[in-house]
Amino acid sequence: MIGLVVVSHNRKLAEEIINFSNEMKQFDFPVENGGGTSSEIYGTEPQIIIDAIKRADKGEGVLIFVDLGSSIMNTEMAIEILGSPEKLYIVDAPLVEGVISAVAGNFPGISTEELKQISEESKNFIKIK
Repeated sequence: MIGLVVVSHNRKLAEEIINFSNEMKQFDFPVENGGGTSSEIYGTEPQIIIDAIKRADKGEGVLIFVDLGSSIMNTEMAIEILGSPEKLYIVDAPLVEGVISAVAGNFPGISTEELKQISEESKNFIKIK
């Protein structure tokens, strides 16, 4: 199954998104927290992201969900440090909706590209008509 990583400037926020999205899980796969810093300040760090990617990677790919700004830059840096492995993607989606879509749509046999597309389609969710 495809592993997921949530990278937010606040580790607790990432953890709550993971807890909430896990309610939609139909299969067993890792959803790892790559958010926060080694201190109590807001931010992100490449090493924390690298560690989360390694925990999430079970051989079928990893999708990484980011909030904004330096989370994107530090995730790109983490991917570069890891040697830019295949099947490792940053998803361009709203953080909460994207993670929920990925958790709900992750099933045996789906490709990382297909799950990424499902997650990115969450940008088009209409909440109020």
